[in-house]
Amino acid sequence: MRQARRQRIWLTAVAVAASVTGLAAPAAAQVERARTLALDPEQQRFVETPPPPPGTSAGDLHAIRVLLAGKEHGAAVKAARRFEKQWGTADPCYPALLIARAEAQLGRGEYEKAYDELQKFLNQFSGIDLTAEALRLEFVIAETYLGGKKRKVWGMRIFSGEDVALRILDEISTNHPDSDFAPLAIKTKADYLARIGDYDLAELDYARLARQYPTGRYHQVAVRRTAESALASYGGLEFDGAPLIEAEERYRDYALIYPAAAEVEGVATILSGVAEQRAAKEFAIGQYYERTEHLGSAIYYYRLVTQQWPETLAAGRARVRLELLGAEPAPAARPMEPPAPMGGAE
Repeated sequence: MRQARRQRIWLTAVAVAASVTGLAAPAAAQVERARTLALDPEQQRFVETPPPPPGTSAGDLHAIRVLLAGKEHGAAVKAARRFEKQWGTADPCYPALLIARAEAQLGRGEYEKAYDELQKFLNQFSGIDLTAEALRLEFVIAETYLGGKKRKVWGMRIFSGEDVALRILDEISTNHPDSDFAPLAIKTKADYLARIGDYDLAELDYARLARQYPTGRYHQVAVRRTAESALASYGGLEFDGAPLIEAEERYRDYALIYPAAAEVEGVATILSGVAEQRAAKEFAIGQYYERTEHLGSAIYYYRLVTQQWPETLAAGRARVRLELLGAEPAPAARPMEPPAPMGGAE
């Protein structure tokens, strides 16, 4: 981590120098001008140290990073190619070279090549300090594709990158669950699925986020959006009412865990709306049985509505139907027996 921190500080220093002196200067002059900042533990301040000497693998890597800081991505890719040819893959700087080359390819819009480079790094060197930087760059690729960037095939960007983006996010969350990017990857995928209307899958990912990271920064939003996704997945009276039951449970969990937020966000009102929809769903089932002359089943569902959701609009309508059918409302506190099968005696 200390190495990664020094690298970030160095890149910032180079960027500042470039903004002051201009980017038209030759790369060699930029290398000479750039310096590395490192924290001196005794002085408790950052001090300048000269860059690695030219003619070494560390010096060549330093030169590539200077090119990246100057946005000279094409030159950086060529320099990385020369580095690998001269120093080989066994050089201690080779893992950092993979990251630098991937960053250069991203700067050139070569997302497929950058992803391949990062996968090569993660497959061979995952666990070292630069892993977090590799995951960050992969996350950038995923977000770019989810933002609408097309994949390049046969030299043309004609295919959606959604599948690659979702695979990247799954790889980050599955293979690196302890990284800071894992919960963010799950949330990003769930947010995207909800945005395109795939609420069933979004609910699963939000629930996974809440379950795997109960103390994480996204727990509250995950619990809330799990409930929202469940409710949004309900298709209406003609569809299965299971999403309503799921949504009700999720919202009650949210109100239990985050009562203050639930009060501000009007969760009680949302639950009332869910109750209205559940009652309307069961009332519609009762109407179906009444139309098909299965009156015993119709009475059962009308009574269920008046018992379970007595304050709803559907309960008022159910009471009217029970009266017209000559049936008594169900006792409020007594569980009701299910109706007989449609093929049996009513």
